[in-house]
Amino acid sequence: MKFRILVTAFACALFALPATVFANDSVLTGKFDGSESKTSALPGTCEGSELLAYQQVGTFQVSASGLYTILDAYNIFGVDVSAVIYVDNFDPASPGSNLVTPNGVDVVEEVTLNAGVTYVLVVQVYCGNPDRVWINQQGAWAVTFSGPGDVTSDSLAAVPEMTMGTFTSGDPTADTECGDSQYHESGPVQLATTGTYTYIDISIYYDIDVCVQIYTAPFNPAAPEANRVAIIDDEETLELEAGKDYYFVAQPLNVSTSGDYFYILAAPAPFDITFGSSGSWYNPDTTGQGFLIDVFDTSNLMFLAWFTYDLERPADGVPSMIGEPGHRWLTALGSTVGGKADLNITVSSGMIFDSAQPPVSTEANGTMTVEFFDCYFGRVTYDLGTSGRAGEIPIQRIVNDAGPICESLTQGPAMPGPL
Repeated sequence: MKFRILVTAFACALFALPATVFANDSVLTGKFDGSESKTSALPGTCEGSELLAYQQVGTFQVSASGLYTILDAYNIFGVDVSAVIYVDNFDPASPGSNLVTPNGVDVVEEVTLNAGVTYVLVVQVYCGNPDRVWINQQGAWAVTFSGPGDVTSDSLAAVPEMTMGTFTSGDPTADTECGDSQYHESGPVQLATTGTYTYIDISIYYDIDVCVQIYTAPFNPAAPEANRVAIIDDEETLELEAGKDYYFVAQPLNVSTSGDYFYILAAPAPFDITFGSSGSWYNPDTTGQGFLIDVFDTSNLMFLAWFTYDLERPADGVPSMIGEPGHRWLTALGSTVGGKADLNITVSSGMIFDSAQPPVSTEANGTMTVEFFDCYFGRVTYDLGTSGRAGEIPIQRIVNDAGPICESLTQGPAMPGPL
């Protein structure tokens, strides 16, 4: 079992060691979407017999040889992964070959890397995490590298310049709730998305414990509480708005000191359709009609059954041996991308109750798009082909039992990158 350690307690243990100042910080990132291959737990990661999803991220190199601090940055807020590094190539049939990290990287690890060597990063969903409802969670992961050189990789994230820097004795100082210490101010910064942002202090593990304050106007050292909307430290989430000017002030926590700081500020992840979106959905204004939705994660497919009625009530006396003559059952199938699914509608006919004869006849007759805003609300846009009827229907879950499962699969920040 992977035990969680409070950041502050773990940082104290690290600070008992001689401080090492790094000048280069990098983030490799990606996303699990449910289509990944699975294998047993990789060497040095976790214990358990279940098969776990993994990604062979690709190759990377470092520009300088030395000791690098490698961190599973999203181990609390995003997808919890184990990171394993190989030289030249990774063979899932022989996971101990070419291994650089026999202990793996579960939260944080110091690893010696050499310039001019091609490395392969493999990340695997962590097994048996008791804090999560589902082991094979989907969403973003992030692994940071802090050391004497730059990392080059196709999976490298372009992190905002304001999230890293070096404090020196010549910097201006301010006495705030973060401490009486130097500060760096960045702004104005406008964010692209409104929602829950995730803050993670990376440098607390190897150098500066940084504290960040956020303002809606330029920082005034003489009045540090004015226009302040947040103080964030270690690992936190906070609500921010798109299109508003923000000013970010970073300080060493409590006391002045010299050294590097590095933190991640990640935007909220866009909603992705997962099998947690499966279930019964309807529009409360038209009870008695609705949609039965099934999502197949591994193939990014959605199947939908639409239980509805004809455009007009059938004439009196229309015979019906089972059910009601006005009932209509439409089915649809299509692919999912992000929070949307584009489906083709078919109408089936020709069958009789519980019989293989006569053969069923299916006819394509329209299209529809299913869009989810979150785990509980969405919208169906439809065009019923030859009928000439088109429109949209707001939908919500009939019951919310599957809501927590859906949230466990879609929670967390987006991949690190531009804000």
